[in-house]
This record gives sequence, structure tokens and C-alpha cells, in this order.
Amino acid sequence: MSRIVTLTTDFGLEDEYVGVMKGVILTRAPEATIIDLSHGIERQNIHQAAALISSAYRFFPAKTIHLVVVDPGVGSSRKLILLLADGHLFMAPDNGVLGPLLEPEHFQAAYEVQCEQYYLQPVSPTFHGRDILAPVAAHLAAGLDPAAVGPALSLQALTIPARPALKIDRRQLTIRGEITGKDHFGNLQTNIEAGSLNALYGEKISSLRVLVRGETIIGIQGAYAHKDPGEILAILSSRGVLEIAVNQGNAAMFLDAGTGDKVTVKMPKR
Repeated sequence: MSRIVTLTTDFGLEDEYVGVMKGVILTRAPEATIIDLSHGIERQNIHQAAALISSAYRFFPAKTIHLVVVDPGVGSSRKLILLLADGHLFMAPDNGVLGPLLEPEHFQAAYEVQCEQYYLQPVSPTFHGRDILAPVAAHLAAGLDPAAVGPALSLQALTIPARPALKIDRRQLTIRGEITGKDHFGNLQTNIEAGSLNALYGEKISSLRVLVRGETIIGIQGAYAHKDPGEILAILSSRGVLEIAVNQGNAAMFLDAGTGDKVTVKMPKR
């Protein structure tokens, strides 16, 4: 039975890295279906990758294998892990990139990847995605029991990173968050979730003020086209978070903004 393997990396597409990972997988699991989720993650941006994979995996069938390689600590003592969560399999470095899935309601099991018999030899200290994660993912796609990859890990043994700062002041009706990344269009993703906005403001979101990089944006729009071309706007993205965008433009360039920049949402003064 063919299994789906998704790939999420910060490799870009200029070099051979993504292609050779696919070659390694297909050599060992020729019936696997490989799906590129993204190779445009900002370099070493663990939070952006975490937001992407935690949003995207639910659109795939159960037992899909999700391979995430955003690995600033490659070659160090950090672990490589296989996580079973919500009926899916996730392979990644244990650096917090799977943080949103490390909650009791999602977690099923986890294993440290130590099955050297499945590695591509010799293992490069700079490319564990190719030499360890890809071949092990291929064997999983071909039917390997997840428990065979290595010793079991408890939820408490896994790395849960400090999440981007989010402060909700219910008395002042203010939410303070930050930008976690940008997409291909220059739209800026934040860590302010739609649920937090709805819980604090209800139906008043159309009159909110969003402050970012000295710009004040009035209201949260229902569609990009609700603003004229070239105008900046705030919108709830398809990922379910507050997004800063420019209709038919590039918000990251317009604001000279990027990961870590602060975003404030508040009610207007009466």
C-alpha cells in the first residue's frame, strides 16, 4: 500500500538538497507518494515551520508521514525523533519544531531515531535529513513498525520551545503578539489566533485597531479584496491566525517587517 510522505524544509529549491532526499526515499519506497509542503521556510525559523506543519497535517489522510527538516543544531547532540500524534507520523529534530503537537490531546507515542541499519552510510554530520530522516521515513512508508526505529520517549522528554510572546489583557481588551513568518506573497503570519480574537472581541473585530511597525490598521477584513490594491489590511488567514497583508502587494516589504516584530490588537478609544 502506497504511503504519503510530506516534506517541509528551509532548504529552498536552488540546490540539490530536496531532490536527493526524494531520491533516497523513492529508492527504498518506490511506491511512496511524496508531497512538498514547503521548502521556503525562513532559514532556521523553527516557529514558522511549527506553525506550518501544525496547520497542514490535518488535511492529509491518517498514517501520513510528515518529514520536517529545519535543523539549526544538525550534527550536535540533539535527538532525532519519530512522533505519533492524531493518527499521523512526524519525523524531525527534537528542537521544538513539533511543539504544537506536544500536547496530551494530540500525543500518542514518540521514539528516538537510533536504527542505524536503515541509515544512508556514511552519515554526513551536516545532512541528517538525507542520511537519517529520509531513509527511515522510507522504511516507515514501506511498512516498518514505528517502534522499531528506537527507544520510546515520554512526552516530558521532548523539547517544547518557548513560544513567541503572546499576552492577552482582558481588562484593557488588548492582545500583544508577534510575527512568526511570512509566505510567498509577503503576507505576515502572527501568533494571534482567531479563537483568541473571537473570545476577547466577539463580533467587534471589524472595528479593531492592529498596530505593527508604526502602522495602524483599522479593522480585520473578510477578504483581501475588501481593500483597494496597494492598501494594507489585517485578515484571518487560512491557517486561522491574524495575518498582515497588502492587497496585490507585499506586506513584508511595505512595512519592512519580519519574524519577531511586535503586533498589538486593541479596541479604539471612545
